[in-house]
Amino acid sequence: MNLVLKKFTQISLIGLLALGCSSVEILNTGDATLKSNDDKEVTVAVKEYKATPLTKDQKVSLNNYCKKIDKKFYKYGWKKSKCESYPWSFYQETSVKKDPLIWTTFGSLYDDKGKKQEVTLIMCGVHGDEITPVKFCFDIVNYLRNLNKTKHGKADLDKRFVVVMPIVNPDSFFKKWPTRTNANGVDINRNFATKDFKKNAVKIWRSRYRGDPRRYPGQKANSEPETRFQVDMIAEFNPKKIISVHAPLTMLDYDGPDNEITGGLIGSRANQLLIQMSEKAKNYRIKNYPFFPGSLGNYAGNERDIPTFTLELPSSDNRRSAIYWKRFKHSIHSAIMHELKPDVDVAMDENKAEDNLKSN
Repeated sequence: MNLVLKKFTQISLIGLLALGCSSVEILNTGDATLKSNDDKEVTVAVKEYKATPLTKDQKVSLNNYCKKIDKKFYKYGWKKSKCESYPWSFYQETSVKKDPLIWTTFGSLYDDKGKKQEVTLIMCGVHGDEITPVKFCFDIVNYLRNLNKTKHGKADLDKRFVVVMPIVNPDSFFKKWPTRTNANGVDINRNFATKDFKKNAVKIWRSRYRGDPRRYPGQKANSEPETRFQVDMIAEFNPKKIISVHAPLTMLDYDGPDNEITGGLIGSRANQLLIQMSEKAKNYRIKNYPFFPGSLGNYAGNERDIPTFTLELPSSDNRRSAIYWKRFKHSIHSAIMHELKPDVDVAMDENKAEDNLKSN
C-alpha cells in the first residue's frame, strides 16, 4: 500500500490508524514510515511543500527584522533588500539576541508522482563581518523570484527545490562593528558536532590559532542556536548539495564525494560542477581548502557525503557587491540547475532561463 498525501501535518494519527496503520514514524518534511497492522511498512509521501503560515507575533518580528536589514543595506549603499516582499519561514529557535532565523524556498519539493526532487541548500551570512555574502544571498533570492516569472525559468525550477538562508548569523551582522562570531563569541562554522569535535576542536583552536577569539569553537558542539539552525535545515531537507557563501579568500572550495573512483557518480558530477562554476566566473580559483573540527565542510561534506561547495568572494568590500553578483550569477545558476542524482544522465540546460533574464 502506497499513500500520497497533500500535506502530512494535516492527516491525523487516528486517520492513519483507520487506514490500517499501527504506528507512525516521521522521518522528515517529505515522508514517513508507517507500520500496518500486519507489520508491513508503508511509505507516506508529501506531494508538495508548503511553508507554515506566520503567526501574528512572527509577522511583527519579521517586519522589524526587515527594517533592520534595510537599515544595514542603506548604510552599505545597497538598494532596499525587498525583505518584506518574500515568503519567509521561521526556524523554531531565534538567534541568541532573539532575531528570527529565516529561510525562503523556490521550486517544487515533490514531482507530480510524489517523488522528492533534488534540493539545493544555500547559506550566507554565517560570519557577520563577511558582509558581501549577505547582499549576495538577497541577490540570489531576487534572481530566483524573477526567474520563476518566466516560462522556461518556472519550468526549470519546478523540477527542483531551492532553499535560501540569507543571514544565518544575524546578531554578528547587525553589530555596529560586525564580527565573525555570534553573540556568545562562538564561531558557528566551528561548532558543528563532527566526530573529531570533542577531541580536537578546542585543542586545535588553542594550538593552531593560539586561542584567537574569532575562531572559538565553543566548549560543546552544537551549543549555538545558529549552528542548530543549519543542522536542522540539513536534516529537514536532506539536500543533494550545499552552497555556502563566504569572503574574502577568493576561491571555490569543495568537500564531499570527490570523484567517480572514490565518490561514485555523484562525486564525479560534483567535481564537474566545481569546474563549471569556476569557468562561468572567469576561471575563478579552485583550492582544496582543509576542513576543520566543527566546520560545515567536515560535518556535511566529509561525514555525510553531501557535496558542499564554498564560494569565497574576493572581499567584504560593500562597494563591490554588484561586481561580485555580476561575476558569479551564472555560477550560482549552474549550481542550482546541475543535478547530481545518479538517475540523471547529464546536467540540465543551464542557459535557457538565463536568456530570459539578461537584464537582471
